[in-house]
Amino acid sequence: MAAGGAACSASVIHDRPSGEGGGGLSDDGAGAPGGMGGEGGQGGLNPDIVTSVQAGGVSWTEEGTVCVAPELLGEGGQGGSGGAGGSGGAYTGACPALDPADPDVPMPPAGCWYSSLGGGVPRGGQCCYEFTASCGGSGRPFLVGERARTARAQRRAAGAWGAAAARPDVAPLTPATRAALAEAWLRDALLEHASVASFSRFALEMMAVGAPAEMLDAAHEAARDEVRHAALCFGLASAYAGAALEPAPFAFGGRVEVTSDLAELAARAVREGCVGETLAAVQASEQLAHATDAAVRSALTAIAADEARHAELAWRFVAWALQTGGDAVRRAVSAAFEAALAAPPPAAATTDASAAALAAHGRPDDAVLAASRRCAIADVIDPALRALLAA
Repeated sequence: MAAGGAACSASVIHDRPSGEGGGGLSDDGAGAPGGMGGEGGQGGLNPDIVTSVQAGGVSWTEEGTVCVAPELLGEGGQGGSGGAGGSGGAYTGACPALDPADPDVPMPPAGCWYSSLGGGVPRGGQCCYEFTASCGGSGRPFLVGERARTARAQRRAAGAWGAAAARPDVAPLTPATRAALAEAWLRDALLEHASVASFSRFALEMMAVGAPAEMLDAAHEAARDEVRHAALCFGLASAYAGAALEPAPFAFGGRVEVTSDLAELAARAVREGCVGETLAAVQASEQLAHATDAAVRSALTAIAADEARHAELAWRFVAWALQTGGDAVRRAVSAAFEAALAAPPPAAATTDASAAALAAHGRPDDAVLAASRRCAIADVIDPALRALLAA
């Protein structure tokens, strides 16, 4: 059994962070660096964004605003990327066009790359640009309605998440490669962290529909696995970023909804587990096959094995639901498989990083992952689906 993706037909929501203001004038008149952003992050890790856009398969789109201090002004400091920041002097000139590849442009949300950056508008001593970013990720999502929710990333002087994880060898890596790896592993860390909540809710829902005790026990074990996965990924992301990264408090929106509708629960298990986690295990195995860094291989070995067990739990649960729920569950399961397998794979990110170095650190190129996804669907999911529905 194998796997690699977030559930289909979901979006990712990040709460809007607040900033602590920008820097004032330095003694020589040049703008001092801005203050750290709010819980959204520091530096370029997390621009001031709000996202609410739908995802297909393991990809989604984010839209928002990124603000930067005009580089040539020397009048105001650049604010932290979690907020708009302040300025040492007002700027009323024309905002220059931005190149997404420019290292001075704050990075997009974790796991994303800019698709477009609009024209700049002066705002609060900075130039602000509307952006669209393409994103991709893996893991069992925590859904609020039909949207997946993750925590925000934040920096700490010494983060507890991943502090004990083995560190990869970053010395030979270029800054571009380290940045790309930090973004990729941070994306996975946030999604693995959200999977803890997803499995915890799944356990409650299994209780609500009277699922067998061994499945309930397996769901709790899977939640514990996801805590470990998140810590491993945060440890890797922190090493590549050169800063301790961890999740901010998870915003549940005031309540956690639990369904007792067996057909609905079985359909979600199809999307998130039978398809999503099967693909996640296959992808992790493919990443492991290309990785050479010892710390990355250790993390992927654990993740691939655990995701395979999580996928098997989903298949067992859906088989039980079909036996228990009759025609209504069968219709819901069939429709869920059809929709999940029709979802497109994520688009590839553009980066100046070395493809060989990325693969050595667990990030083979998009063509390799797309081929493994097709193989997983043809050799694992389709045969298992036919056997499931024929039983």
